[in-house]
Amino acid sequence: MAKDLLEENEAASNLQLAPKGKVTEIHPLKGNEAGKINLLTDPVRGPLCRYGIAHQITVTQGPIPLKQGGKGVIMRTPIFIKRKGKKQFWGFAIVVMKIPQTFSSTAANLKSAGYSYELEKQVSPLNTSYKQVMQKGSLHEPITYSFTTADNSKWLLKLAPAKGWLYNKWNWFMGYIVIIDFAIAGLMLWVINRRISGRILEREATLDPLTQAYNRQGFDWKLASLSAKKQPETTVIMLDIDDFKSINDVFGHQTGDAVLVQLTKNLKQCFGPNAIIGRNGGDEFVVALPGKMSDNRPAIKSLSVLKQEAESNGEAIPFYVSIGYSEFPGQAKDYEEALKFADAALYEVKIAGKNNFASYKSSMSEKKHHNRLGLGLRALAVGGPDSPFGHADGY
Repeated sequence: MAKDLLEENEAASNLQLAPKGKVTEIHPLKGNEAGKINLLTDPVRGPLCRYGIAHQITVTQGPIPLKQGGKGVIMRTPIFIKRKGKKQFWGFAIVVMKIPQTFSSTAANLKSAGYSYELEKQVSPLNTSYKQVMQKGSLHEPITYSFTTADNSKWLLKLAPAKGWLYNKWNWFMGYIVIIDFAIAGLMLWVINRRISGRILEREATLDPLTQAYNRQGFDWKLASLSAKKQPETTVIMLDIDDFKSINDVFGHQTGDAVLVQLTKNLKQCFGPNAIIGRNGGDEFVVALPGKMSDNRPAIKSLSVLKQEAESNGEAIPFYVSIGYSEFPGQAKDYEEALKFADAALYEVKIAGKNNFASYKSSMSEKKHHNRLGLGLRALAVGGPDSPFGHADGY
């Protein structure tokens, strides 16, 4: 996303993410490595960042000299997400804009209109002094216009015709045009940050916070987007961790969490970047993999035979998975049916002894499908809550 935004906006120098106030991601990173700091503990940036969090507003700092040369303004937008009904601070989305590139179209309009100008900006909400952003020509009896842009920045624009004031309606008209240009430029900065913020909020809403795989909502949304694009053959995979409840009982839930995180990494490793990986709940995962079952069987087998271990307290904890898969549109009329077929195949693996994989075959009875809460025949096969075989894995 950062690459796309920088290509769309040549005036942007770099984009940053700062979860919990610590800058962890910068694009491009080269030449900006020193920017990976904790904003909240920094003596200069800290007060401004805390002000933005307290007031839940974007805070723009600058103009300041950039290490790459020239001047720039830094916009930091605090992002808040809702968890358990409460609004919590996630971190900052940050964009660094170059000057005068940000106002290049405005400067061109001013030049064509025959204006000299000076643009000043309030340094920050905590520093009421103004600094010059850019200037062209000498000003004789300038008019001054103060305005606030969409990012809450306060600006002063001083204008005067380069050849002195002559009564000319066109001059006055162009004066208002360039003032609007500056307002639009400020809005552009704000829009960039809002797009970043929106993508982060979308990401938080669709990803499982523990594993960073898609949650059920996110996985269904991705499947819907595939359907809309009429994606060709897709292999739909369902899997869960064998005896996951025993892992939690013996080693503790922290180790169980480590197993879930490691499995997600293994899924990405085996299935590659085009796979859509979701955590359906508990220890159950779903994967949509482009291509036919026959083409994807080697990748599925590689996961099944992979030596899977999660580290907990310095100890390697082995774990195993059972896998079922089907194909759309080869076997199923839609993705929902493909998931049911994959679930039926997973059931067959469970009753056959676990730690294996199987593709769906039409001989597998639909009665073996369990509902999305994890109940039904497969739960009984692995030991449901009311089963004589013990407790169900992961339920």
